[in-house]
Amino acid sequence: MDSNLLEDLLQKMKSLKIAVLGDFALDFYFNIQTQTSEISIETQKEVHHGSKTRTYLGAAGNVCKNLAHLGIQTTAFGIIGNDIFGREIIHQMNDLGINSKQMLISNEKETSVYSKPIEGTIEQNRIDFGTTENIPDSILQDLVLQFCLQINSYDGVILNEQFLKPLLSPSAFEQIQVEIKQNNKFAIADLRSQGALAKDVILKINWNEFANLTNCPEDAIDNLEDIKKYLNSLLQNRSKGILLTLGEKGIIYADKKTFVIDKAIPSKGEIDTVGAGDMVVAAFTAAMLAGATEIEACQFANLCAHISIHKIGETGSATTLEIMNYEL
Repeated sequence: MDSNLLEDLLQKMKSLKIAVLGDFALDFYFNIQTQTSEISIETQKEVHHGSKTRTYLGAAGNVCKNLAHLGIQTTAFGIIGNDIFGREIIHQMNDLGINSKQMLISNEKETSVYSKPIEGTIEQNRIDFGTTENIPDSILQDLVLQFCLQINSYDGVILNEQFLKPLLSPSAFEQIQVEIKQNNKFAIADLRSQGALAKDVILKINWNEFANLTNCPEDAIDNLEDIKKYLNSLLQNRSKGILLTLGEKGIIYADKKTFVIDKAIPSKGEIDTVGAGDMVVAAFTAAMLAGATEIEACQFANLCAHISIHKIGETGSATTLEIMNYEL
């Protein structure tokens, strides 16, 4: 991208206000050593040694983090537990300048955590907390009400669905979608399983999700005309567009009047794609609200994702300084 355009977009982003509503988690990484020769007196089993604990905002929290690194005024709407992990999420949000006042605390659920033991350089079996719990309906309705009352305080909205039992039930999602449409707000939804519901917001979707939603064959990813055909079919009953991420093949944005594709920037060495989709959602939204065209927003998202995936062993991000100083 042209450096003057980049500078202009980043400057305009500083005045943006974006709300993020959805599934908030903490990514908890730690190194693990399983062969220690130390035997537990209590269990007579070998003791595993942990070290170098590190935590990052995950899921919708990662979207918030990415927006904050772009200089955007970000407000988080979510539900966490009254526990150590929930307190860490709030602590990290406050450190990043993310408004956490709309993060509701429930004594009826655990904070969602993706616990990731790393042995050597290999991530072992993930241990998840709180991702399969039902959300108490009363606190969910409180959250949705607060969001609807405040919607006009924001330039744009990002909706996130990550968990097996997500925060946003179909009825809650529809209530929010109606509010977004009535208030003519720019909104994008990153939904793992409820993509068919997103008709009045832009739907961000990856290739696997797209294939499941349209029943297109997996090898269609190599045929642009096939992709267009299935995209057009998906767009028939929608008022808003689709942001389709294709990994190393790039990003497509399409609606009933527009089709643009921007190829991904070739990677340089080892990469870690955890959180790349969150980076794309944040960057595309920020660029569009800052006045970019659809192709410019895709280019900006590709650049940010390229920077993000080269950060190993974390959820990734791209700061304004990294963006301006990056040499392709």
